[in-house]
Amino acid sequence: MALALVPTAPATDAAFFAIFGVFVVAMVVLIVIVIVWAVRHDLAGRAAWRQRQEAAAERPPPPPRVER
Repeated sequence: MALALVPTAPATDAAFFAIFGVFVVAMVVLIVIVIVWAVRHDLAGRAAWRQRQEAAAERPPPPPRVER
């Protein structure tokens, strides 16, 4: 319990803040990479979906079935 009352050394605080800062920067970079990846894939998927929809709209409808 007595050790908790002793203030930490300034070097320990500096090392913690440096490592924590690197961690925060790495997390922000990863978040940006994931968001950019998701947006690009979403745009590509929407473009492919739109092309499929336009191709389906240009195709003539099938002839009606005759019931026997």
